[in-house]
Amino acid sequence: MDYRAQIVKTAFYSRAFLVVLQYISNHAISDHKADAFRYISTHNSTDFSIMEHLLGGFVRWDAQYFMHIAKFGYTYENTLAFFPLYPVVVGFLGESVVELIGQWYIDSVLILIFIIANIYLFQKAALALYDLTTFALNNCEIAYQSARLFCFNPASVFFVAPYTETLFSYLTFLGMLRALQFFKKYSDPNKVFAKKDLLGLVPIALSTATRSNGLLNICFLLYTFICWYKVSREIWVWQRKSRYFTAAKLVCVMLTSTIFCLLPFLFFQMYSYAKFCKTFPVESLPAEVLQQAKDNEWILPGQHAKYNQSWCNNLVPLAYNYVQKHYWNVGFMQYYEWKQWPNFVLAAPMLGIITFSCLRHIWLHLIKEHKLQIFTLADTKDYYCNKKRHMNVTVFYVHALFLALYSMFFVHIQVSTRLIAAASPVFYWVCSRQFTRWKVRALSPLAERCLMFYFAFYFIVGTVSFCNFFPWT
Repeated sequence: MDYRAQIVKTAFYSRAFLVVLQYISNHAISDHKADAFRYISTHNSTDFSIMEHLLGGFVRWDAQYFMHIAKFGYTYENTLAFFPLYPVVVGFLGESVVELIGQWYIDSVLILIFIIANIYLFQKAALALYDLTTFALNNCEIAYQSARLFCFNPASVFFVAPYTETLFSYLTFLGMLRALQFFKKYSDPNKVFAKKDLLGLVPIALSTATRSNGLLNICFLLYTFICWYKVSREIWVWQRKSRYFTAAKLVCVMLTSTIFCLLPFLFFQMYSYAKFCKTFPVESLPAEVLQQAKDNEWILPGQHAKYNQSWCNNLVPLAYNYVQKHYWNVGFMQYYEWKQWPNFVLAAPMLGIITFSCLRHIWLHLIKEHKLQIFTLADTKDYYCNKKRHMNVTVFYVHALFLALYSMFFVHIQVSTRLIAAASPVFYWVCSRQFTRWKVRALSPLAERCLMFYFAFYFIVGTVSFCNFFPWT
């Protein structure tokens, strides 16, 4: 079987199904009157009315922010919570198109570019997950099942709507794969370093301009370098000069790589500071943007003298944490209120699966064997199939566990489903084993049905809820 071709087909057909489901649910059910941000649309465009009729169900919740940024840029301080790579690139493409066909079509063009880009990037993300899993677990069957589950993941609607989940998952899976390939290649002392291999840093660097948790991908890269150094040290242990040279070279490569990957994030923070921590006239903004800011008392660029935002005065002025806390009340256990219990229920399956699976893996691979060696990617036996060996993937489980714990205590809890679904392959690895012959253990038929129901329910009900402005974010 040509697994890659099947994955591309499954990815496309699952996206097509979501588009149809969005259309039906958006017109069969009345929208919930949500107290949410709405971007300024161009209503007197007949073409936009058609596009709103066909795809309007995807422009909900945070998608409204991405449409606004793509259309107007960062005009309000609260928009700084959304990183620039995706909306700015789409906005640039949209402006290029409307230069040819007319400004009135900007909304239609932006929606089309967002949706088409997500459908294309989702296929690339599914293939990247397949390649990553094949390389890390040495098991094509689990890789294929993981990619198929990715196509029907519980946060699927966010991988079609104008959100960053699809782009981020592609960059993350590809960045992880490139890091593992780098380690595998240069674990051989006979390999000569090639500058072109540094291109593997690009996906990780771009991920830091896509979502804030892209910074975690840099930690994965540094982990790979440390593992490579341990292997190199063992190889060159008999030559002191070579050992010191290897250590010095590693430090230089790590520093250079970290700075390179941080640059997009740092540039955005510098841009935010220049935009909202300085004082200058704002008359150049469209009248409708100025009016919306006035109606909602939002902070416009160049108004620092008026509002004197506290984050601008910090030693390291980072806008993201301030905006999240000030506008969305994001902070340690800030979401722990009785009225939020439905959102905790929504997040429980993802957090339960990840937490249990990661703790179990860490117990088996680090504690039970009394190794406590996390800085290694050397081949190890597969606990679920003793005949197979693959790379030590404990770091992936530690990464996933961190995401789960961070989601439990520091973010709006319902976001955890899409956050983990877009940032970690572990969820798909764990679930895929239940649908292959390499099972963790024999689950009861009821447990397997519950897992299948979880995917199907969130895939369908999540889409219907999202498209009608019901809380499913």
